[in-house]
Amino acid sequence: MTTKNEPDEKEESLIEWYDSFQDMFQFFCNNTTIHGTIRLVCSSRNKMKTVFWAVLFLVSLGTLYWQFAFLTGQYWSYPVTVNIMVQSNPKMFPAVTVCNMDPYRFDLVKEHLNQLDQLTQETLSSLYGYNSSSHLWNGSRITQLEDLLDSGHVDLNASFHLDTKTKLMRLKDDNSGPALPGMNSSKVGFQLCNATGADCFYKSYWFGVDALSDWYMYQFMNIMSQIPVIKNITNDEHMENFVYSCKYKGKGCQTSEYVQFHHSVYGRCYTFNSEGKGTFWTATAPGMEYGLSLIVKAKEKNHWPLLLSTAGVRVMIHNRNQPLSMEQEVLEVRPGTQMSIGIRQDEIHRLGGVYGQCTADGNDVEVKLLYNTPYSRQACLHSCFQDKMVQQCGCGYYFYPLPPGAEYCNYNRHPGWGHCYYRLHQDMMDQRLICIHKCPMPCHEHWCKLSVGSTKWPSSKSEWWARLPLLKAEGRNASNKTRKDISKINVYYQKLSYQSIHESPAISVTTMLSNMGNNWSFWFGSSVLSVVELGELLLDSIALLLIFLYRRFQAPKVDTEQSYSLSSISSGLEDCTAVRLRTVQTCIETVCVNDLPGSKVTSSPASGRIALEPTPMCPEGTSFHSERQRESTANTAPAECPGIALCQIVSRTVERPRSWSQVHETSRLRWNLCSLSSD
Repeated sequence: MTTKNEPDEKEESLIEWYDSFQDMFQFFCNNTTIHGTIRLVCSSRNKMKTVFWAVLFLVSLGTLYWQFAFLTGQYWSYPVTVNIMVQSNPKMFPAVTVCNMDPYRFDLVKEHLNQLDQLTQETLSSLYGYNSSSHLWNGSRITQLEDLLDSGHVDLNASFHLDTKTKLMRLKDDNSGPALPGMNSSKVGFQLCNATGADCFYKSYWFGVDALSDWYMYQFMNIMSQIPVIKNITNDEHMENFVYSCKYKGKGCQTSEYVQFHHSVYGRCYTFNSEGKGTFWTATAPGMEYGLSLIVKAKEKNHWPLLLSTAGVRVMIHNRNQPLSMEQEVLEVRPGTQMSIGIRQDEIHRLGGVYGQCTADGNDVEVKLLYNTPYSRQACLHSCFQDKMVQQCGCGYYFYPLPPGAEYCNYNRHPGWGHCYYRLHQDMMDQRLICIHKCPMPCHEHWCKLSVGSTKWPSSKSEWWARLPLLKAEGRNASNKTRKDISKINVYYQKLSYQSIHESPAISVTTMLSNMGNNWSFWFGSSVLSVVELGELLLDSIALLLIFLYRRFQAPKVDTEQSYSLSSISSGLEDCTAVRLRTVQTCIETVCVNDLPGSKVTSSPASGRIALEPTPMCPEGTSFHSERQRESTANTAPAECPGIALCQIVSRTVERPRSWSQVHETSRLRWNLCSLSSD
């Protein structure tokens, strides 16, 4: 039970605010679960220890949040972890494409091709003094183009003429121009200019064979661009004229298991196990006997030597939905050899999204595919390159499909297209072309790893009997040498086990939070609730700072909404002054304003004013510990002195003093309203 001298305990409110930052920080250090903070309070009398623990705490906190920033930066870099799993299941057999490297020499362009061969002969003679007239087109057959077209008629550009100005020449080693007579230079090349002739450069090569092949191919594309691209071949061209034997798992190949097409450079081609033809092959066991075996014709008699410098058969192993690109990713089988191609197929699954650039089906890729196949990066790159060709050069590259409304390039209709093409091609090779960034990798992809081995076939000892079935099929005499006219190709799985490569996030949200928790425990030995305590401290600091700023810039105000006016207060005070002066010479009153220590009030008759002096405590019966007590005292004031009650009512609107040094000033402001005038 409290006495009248003991102040009532302060009631706890819903939201408590601290009187100063020191009180707030002291409360935090005494009650937080973070290790080390209590030493800041316990060592407050020892400044050296206080500074030591304060520095140690701040350094630990800074190091902790530096590690937090490092962990967060690692997470936002979105690294991936590659998981490799080895599995063994029956695998789908890949598609196999073979070409005889004997293209047609069409009748409609044979005159231009003959002119090109003649120009090549003159070039070889001028560069190397070599007369090759007996080897250029000997044995090359002429094919009627109308027999290969559904329409049976082609409108040929009669105004086309061969560009004889673009010739091979010897160049200076610095590519600055043609080599002078007598200059020892090994570089060979040709000049390409834009449409206006203002910008030119020399396409140079160190090896003359490469220079001749590329120059001949450049001229060849200009000639072939006049006629449609031939895909189908004539009905009388049977597979047996090229493929003598075809077996898969020891059984003969069916007509529904392959498709045929024509390539302008590599001749007749056949694709086995292709998309949309019959039932796909499935490999159930590794080894040659469970794979594909082909015996093909590899004659050099009808070979086109200026177009291709190699002889044999061109082989490509690819996925069934992959567009054919016989210029890349191919193998060449020489005549009179057996090539064994072992396959190992792996799978890769990429994450995509923020973890990497990949596409699930190609629908989100900016480039529109020109191939009628599912998305692949190769098809995207070719389509993008063709779009750039059409935009910048005004025509399309001969070996890629055309977008709608475009036509293939030739220097009669599109002067300078070669200059444009080789510049774009070099940008693509140097990865400066934007197509590299527009064509992401597929999120799910199959890779074929090939192991190739080659041997002489048939051998000298077995040649006499191995060639007999082939000679009988062709109706030739057994005395003819045939080993160099045939080749054998074996394609099989080395192992059915394959690697499945999956990408997964290297740092997940759970991993990042776990690492942060480990670091937090290491530096402060606390839990996640301690982080909440720090957050609470930060919010309290901000709120307290705003309150102090408000009090600093907000001037004290008198409540003008009170029902009492200053004039009525003054008249009441005058009456009160008269009564007091008549009754006593000195009036002593002691009050406690807003729970602060009491004040001694002294009335001086000489000056007619009431003076307020601080006293150490409030005498019994004159303290005001709450608003309710103050109101009660005011209401029970003596009737002959209403000024006291009015004074207490007005004093409520005065701001509470925040330090003892302000008590006297605050009390003076309050009691000046109760001044007594001697007048």
